[in-house]
Amino acid sequence: MLRSIDLTNFKSFEAFVRVEFSPLTVLVGANASGKSNLLDAIRLVQGLGLGFSLTDTLQGRVEAGREIWPGIRGGISEVIRRGQERAEIDTDWDLQGQRVSHSLGFTVKPEPRIDGEGFAHLTGMTDSGQWTQARTFGFDETEDAWLGSSQSLFSELEHLLKQRPEFEAARLALALRQVLQRLVVLDLKPERMRGYSPQHAREMGAEGEHLSSAIWVRSRTEDARLEWVDWLSELCAPEITEIDFIETELGDVMLVLVEKDGTRTSTRALSDGTLRFLGTLTALKTAPPGSIFLIEELEQGLHPQRIHLLVEFLEMVTKERGIQVIATTHSPQVLQSLSSEGLNNAVLCARAQDGSGTLLRRFEDIPHFKEVLAKSGIDHLFTTGWLERAL
Repeated sequence: MLRSIDLTNFKSFEAFVRVEFSPLTVLVGANASGKSNLLDAIRLVQGLGLGFSLTDTLQGRVEAGREIWPGIRGGISEVIRRGQERAEIDTDWDLQGQRVSHSLGFTVKPEPRIDGEGFAHLTGMTDSGQWTQARTFGFDETEDAWLGSSQSLFSELEHLLKQRPEFEAARLALALRQVLQRLVVLDLKPERMRGYSPQHAREMGAEGEHLSSAIWVRSRTEDARLEWVDWLSELCAPEITEIDFIETELGDVMLVLVEKDGTRTSTRALSDGTLRFLGTLTALKTAPPGSIFLIEELEQGLHPQRIHLLVEFLEMVTKERGIQVIATTHSPQVLQSLSSEGLNNAVLCARAQDGSGTLLRRFEDIPHFKEVLAKSGIDHLFTTGWLERAL
């Protein structure tokens, strides 16, 4: 689980900005306030964890005419805040009770270059609330030629451990790399979810391309099938009483929803909103425990009356399955649907009035938030701009 991130001169973030995350963190703010920039910072770390160089992480990677990594929005030219030469991204992770931090400093002129990187095993907390570090490693433990490379230490962990097997931080970094490899940027595309998918495809895919087969694999028992039916009956206006599948001779399947009156509707005819809800449900129900999901515009395509079902599911699955979700929203209904704990952990992204970049604050850390919330609903605070003014 990602516990916190510190940003310096990354995109719209200036000076030093920190935010802490919970199992479910909803990011709120006006357009261009920095929500997507925050997700981009996490994705940059993921790209390095996947083994891409800093250059490829920023601008994307194509092999044999196929995009295997999309890059970071804005690419190389817009990743560092205007007028600055260097950016830093520091992250703190909880890996099944073990804490490890990853620090990264980089420049992009004349070309992308990592000029500082390290891992630290966080072993305890001082009286002042600061984590103590033990067995750190970084550039100091590598050859001088490594300095100034576009390649991350993530790609050299096995080599470093052979040289210095006593580094516990390096072993935790390997575990962190596995977490980053499982991180999913959920970008559901209804047009890709409507067709047949092969029965052997157990994972749905980040765009939902194997939705039908992912559900088919996991609904072979009556109890499992009825669980899907229960959620769909709440979501859809017509009462759903059964799910079925069209199976081809080639081993492909397509999901079919069966209504109370016997009407059958395949994924080919489902609305975008229904497919997005079903895709989100499937992704989180089938992901391995410990997975992390980044989702933009959580409420996209979903009827306001059904948003509370999605939020209810997200709060349940993050607690029960040990999954983390970091999502953006523009919807007051999403905030209204959050539990008090979820609302306190929501994060406001806002541009500073003095032009110094994006500010990040958890709702519970906004001055007088709880007192004002007790008098006015969260939808009022959200739509009137009180949250931004309170900063």
